[in-house]
Amino acid sequence: MSLSKLARTAALSLVFASGAVAEDAAAPALTEPAAASEAAQAPVPTEAAQAADPTEAAQAADPSHAAQAVPAADASPVAATAEAAPASPRMELGPVGHDAQGRPGRIHVVRAGDTLWDISDAYLGTPWVWPSLWQDNDAIRNPHLIHPADRIWISPYEMRKVSAAEAAAMLAAQDMAAAAPAALAETDAMPTPRSLGSYRYTEIENAGFVTREQYEGAASILESAEPRKWLSDQTEVVIGLGTGEVQVGDQFDIFHTAARVTDLDTGLHYGWATNQLGWLEVTRVDEESSRAVIRHSRSEIQRGDHLLPRRVRSADISVGGSPGPVEGRIVHTPDRRLQMSQTDIVYLDRGTRDGISVGSPLEIYRPLGDHGKSVDSAQNRERRVADHVVAKLLVVDVYDDTAVAVVTHTTEELNRGDSFRGSDSIEP
Repeated sequence: MSLSKLARTAALSLVFASGAVAEDAAAPALTEPAAASEAAQAPVPTEAAQAADPTEAAQAADPSHAAQAVPAADASPVAATAEAAPASPRMELGPVGHDAQGRPGRIHVVRAGDTLWDISDAYLGTPWVWPSLWQDNDAIRNPHLIHPADRIWISPYEMRKVSAAEAAAMLAAQDMAAAAPAALAETDAMPTPRSLGSYRYTEIENAGFVTREQYEGAASILESAEPRKWLSDQTEVVIGLGTGEVQVGDQFDIFHTAARVTDLDTGLHYGWATNQLGWLEVTRVDEESSRAVIRHSRSEIQRGDHLLPRRVRSADISVGGSPGPVEGRIVHTPDRRLQMSQTDIVYLDRGTRDGISVGSPLEIYRPLGDHGKSVDSAQNRERRVADHVVAKLLVVDVYDDTAVAVVTHTTEELNRGDSFRGSDSIEP
């Protein structure tokens, strides 16, 4: 029977937090000649086997080639072979970082001879789990091939290749966490944040927002050799970043602003709600501009659309505990709709300064009676009346003074101006 994802993540977190490999977790190396021969002839696991639960992967493929990738004729990837199957010397663990959800992990720089098998064994305590954690990059022809100098993000939640810019951002997030009052006592300690489960929000990339400062520092798409107005996947474009501002391989989100997000009472400008259109990758850097290729488009892209460094956000959001006594209001809804419903996103007038973080559960409430009080006519006395909770929210993106939340449950239509407060869960 397969382990549940939650149980597997919890088990990996314990091993991963220690930064050490459990000696009894690694599969035995093949030493018999017959076993080596079988390993050399065994087929490469199918994509279905690679995506399977670790125990299922163990049954479906010989452990000596479970992490192998078949290289192209003109490529020189680091791939496991029958001769490389025996256990390699203990791998030095890479530095600690944090992803966009604040979850800890490590960044490994691939060296000659490394395999996904070895990396999983060294960082996660068992070589069997990499197929179930590996996240494919659609822009890479064969995402399972790894080469020297590739950067791989490894956590109990996922393994995937990252760009140099994304790796730097993850390491910077760790530096900020270490400097905070609640910093870890030891640099290499990596506890799993308290979680009440997870919520899968597949539209996470569409929950767009940029602050005023981010907008002022954004670049844009200048030109394209394509004569058409609308640009799409694999189109080469020219962007307004040049030497010293960008490097080959850097990735950028493409967006355009949809509406200003402002405080309902003061008019304070928080930033802009955005339409996230896709992302591109830099392929050549010139003096004052660069060439790039649109790797993925979700909607029509055109000249003048804006760019910011790409943020890769997981659709699986860990649900944390209550953010405390925070209260606020919905200040913006997409497309200027007056009423919202389940799975929609809303923009709030509270952020990290108020104790809100990604994964914070919130609830929309409406007082009953006269400001939460009503008169009992039989007893001729005033009594407090509990508020009517109409919806549950989960924060999916957060900034200093504002946040973006998805509606996980609602019994009524929601309105701009509705009040929210901290909650203990996202369930009704």
